[in-house]
Amino acid sequence: MEEIVEQYGEYLYHFSYLYVKDRQIAEEITQDVLMKFLLHKENFRSEASLKTYLTRIAINCCHDELRKQKRKTLLTKLIPMRKNVPSSEQAYLEIEAFTTLKQHIFALPVHYREVIILFYYEEFEVSEIADLLVVSQNTVRTRIRRARELLKNDQELEALFYEGI
Repeated sequence: MEEIVEQYGEYLYHFSYLYVKDRQIAEEITQDVLMKFLLHKENFRSEASLKTYLTRIAINCCHDELRKQKRKTLLTKLIPMRKNVPSSEQAYLEIEAFTTLKQHIFALPVHYREVIILFYYEEFEVSEIADLLVVSQNTVRTRIRRARELLKNDQELEALFYEGI
């Protein structure tokens, strides 16, 4: 198990972080994935690589976490809380944070974000992504194309690359 943690731990952490955008939650998801594998490793049938199997578990855990966050967000909208007014410095830092490619990718809907992450960052083939997400290869290609179009049509992102950043 130690060798699996060493070989895939960092990969799973980075992969989870790209999904949930929170370092602590990504760490928890990584631990959950490794724990689930440890407890249920007899279910691994070696039909795919271990990396693909662990990635599938990570995707499921990330989706579960995103659903939890969505429920929490809905609850906080229904129950008004005292709002903190951000300072001008905080507002500036938030605006700066949104000028990076990572933030623009994070802004994509999950089904577009996940194919971009898997295709470009994790370098999975379209067929592997289709297997991981349990969709057709054409669906994966379409999602990649539409995500690219959304990023390409983003004026702020276009200005960044025009300026050479």
